[in-house]
Amino acid sequence: FGFSLSTWSLSPLGTVKLMELSTELEPFMCCFALTVLLVAATVLWRLLLRPRKPDADATLWGWVAVPSGERWNVCKANGCVETVVGPAVFFSFGAHMTKLQRICASNLEFIRVQSISGETDIVQGPAELYVDPLVHHDVKLEQATSLTDHEVLVVYREGAKTQADEAARSVQRHLVHGPCLHVPVNATEWIQEFSWHGSTSDDPEKNGRKVKGATKFRKLRTCPEQTYIDVEGVRTRDDALIRVKVMLFYRLHDIETMLRETHDPIADFVNALGSDIVEYVGSRTFEGFKAATDKLNELSSYQQLTSGANRIGFEITKVVFRGYGAPQQLQRMHDDAIERRTKLALDRESQEQEQQIQDMKLQKEEQRLRVHRQMDCEAKTHELEMQRNAKAHALELQRLMHEATMKEESEKLQLQSDHMNKLKQDLGLSADQLTAYLTAKEQGRPEKLIQILGGGSIDSRASSFVQLQTVA
Repeated sequence: FGFSLSTWSLSPLGTVKLMELSTELEPFMCCFALTVLLVAATVLWRLLLRPRKPDADATLWGWVAVPSGERWNVCKANGCVETVVGPAVFFSFGAHMTKLQRICASNLEFIRVQSISGETDIVQGPAELYVDPLVHHDVKLEQATSLTDHEVLVVYREGAKTQADEAARSVQRHLVHGPCLHVPVNATEWIQEFSWHGSTSDDPEKNGRKVKGATKFRKLRTCPEQTYIDVEGVRTRDDALIRVKVMLFYRLHDIETMLRETHDPIADFVNALGSDIVEYVGSRTFEGFKAATDKLNELSSYQQLTSGANRIGFEITKVVFRGYGAPQQLQRMHDDAIERRTKLALDRESQEQEQQIQDMKLQKEEQRLRVHRQMDCEAKTHELEMQRNAKAHALELQRLMHEATMKEESEKLQLQSDHMNKLKQDLGLSADQLTAYLTAKEQGRPEKLIQILGGGSIDSRASSFVQLQTVA
């Protein structure tokens, strides 16, 4: 542009060039200015005019839209706090917002609400509540207590004030019987928690040992129940130290008496049961105790237990003896004796079984021989019977054949006789002639025939003849 480094003055030619350049860039400068204005308007719209979602960690300017189902506390610049329930849109001038927590209780729940003034209310479900730090000090969602048929809750709640001291707050006890769903009536109500003796292990060898405070619960059960109890350190009359194990069946039938007379019924059971078993075992030797263990299954052996249970509102229905234990040395001696007796018993049973097997073999062999003899005898009898039947049949056949033959001969003779008679009649033969005919017929055909005619008669029927047979 014609200026030197030492001076900033423009030459006339440079001034002209600069004016020409500015004239050429004027349209572009207008477009740039419009773009800047548009961007500024867009930013202003997004920041101030367009509704935005609330943010709990920032100061908001412009329009704010609270969604449906939400509640926010709006702290304005002047310190005032206003609760906005969605859906809602409002303009914020640098306000700070806090979202309220929503708590929803179902049919099985309730809400315990403590306000900043100290008052506590119970809101039974189904219900919802928005926790406002300016109103609520503490809000808890708790489960309602469900009770079945045989379950009972012991609850305490504030009652009417006494006349002696109006400042005193009386508390009354109530029993809630199931089946139901229990929700506290008011904030002063609490449920009694029981702490009884119980087992700390599921091991069958250890669950009979009761420990103080091992069982904690709030629901009393009035149905029949059972528990394992081990009475340890019991001495027999001959100074044998054993541990007696029983199973106790009981039932709670009077809750008011139980609450009034005891705070740990299981401990009372353990003490009374231990007293009865010590008395029972102490009067017997170890062998006598083993021989009379069946008596430990009878309720008559537990007088202190049954009477003590009735006194505190319980009923003992049955006691089952589960066995006994002894110290290691005595148990080892007892196990050795049992092993020897068992071995002898097994040997005796083995010998008896062998003898029984031998006897059975002999009996079976004898039965087998007896059956063989009977079969042989039956076979011989059958054979003789067959022979007798065969002979009788043969004789019967001979008799029948003889009778048939005789009948045939008789019929033949009868036919011959009839033939001779007819021949005699037809030929007019005399008896002598007929006899001669029969004789000749019996003797067969003669070799020679000599005929003698007599009487001078020519009639052959009246003449006689003689047949002679000469043997050659």
